[in-house]
Amino acid sequence: MIPRLCFMSDGPRSTAGRPVLDVIEALARGGVELVVLRQPSWTFADWSEAARRLAPARARGLRVLASRRLDVARALELDGVHLGRESVPVRDARDFLGGERLVGYSAHDGIEARRAAAEGANYVMLSPIYETESKPGSAARGCAWLARATAELSIPAFALGGVTAKRVPELVAAGAAGVAAAAALGAAPDPEAAAREFRRALADETGR
Repeated sequence: MIPRLCFMSDGPRSTAGRPVLDVIEALARGGVELVVLRQPSWTFADWSEAARRLAPARARGLRVLASRRLDVARALELDGVHLGRESVPVRDARDFLGGERLVGYSAHDGIEARRAAAEGANYVMLSPIYETESKPGSAARGCAWLARATAELSIPAFALGGVTAKRVPELVAAGAAGVAAAAALGAAPDPEAAAREFRRALADETGR
C-alpha cells in the first residue's frame, strides 16, 4: 500500500536548520510514512549513517527513498528512489532496483504522469499546487489542474507545493491519494505534532 503522508527533505530550509535525521525521527513518530531524501552534498558515509539511524523507524513502517541516487538505494537497501525529468528514465530505474522497491516520479502534467505509470512508477508527485517559497517564480497550478492531471491515472498521486493540513480536504477531493510537504512538516516548531495534524486531516478524508 502506498503511503499517504510524505516529507520531502530539501536542505536546511525544510528543517528550520535542525539536523534532518532528528526531524525525520520526530516526523515518523507523528505518522509520516514516506521520506524522500534530497541530499546532494551527502557522501556515501552520510547516507550510510542515515540508513543506520532510520532503521528503527523503517522497522515500524517508515519508507525512505533516495532522490535520484539509485546506487545508494540499492547498496544500502533503502525502500526506493524518487526521480524527475533530469533523472534516469523510470523504466531503467525499475530494471536496476527490481520490482520490490518504490519508484516515484515528479510529473508536471497528466501526460507525463501517465507515462511514468506505464514505465513502472509506483506513484507520482504533482506540483506546485499552491504558491510555495521552495519554488519562487513557479505559478501555482491549483486544484482544478490537479484534478485534470489525476484523471485516468492508474497510480496514486501526491500533491506537493504549499500544502498544509487545512488544505488536505480540497486536495483529496481533487484526486490526490496523499500529500507531501517540506517546510510545513520539517520546519514546524514541533514536527511530530505537525505530522499528527496532517494525519488527522487525511484520516478524516480517506478513512485511514
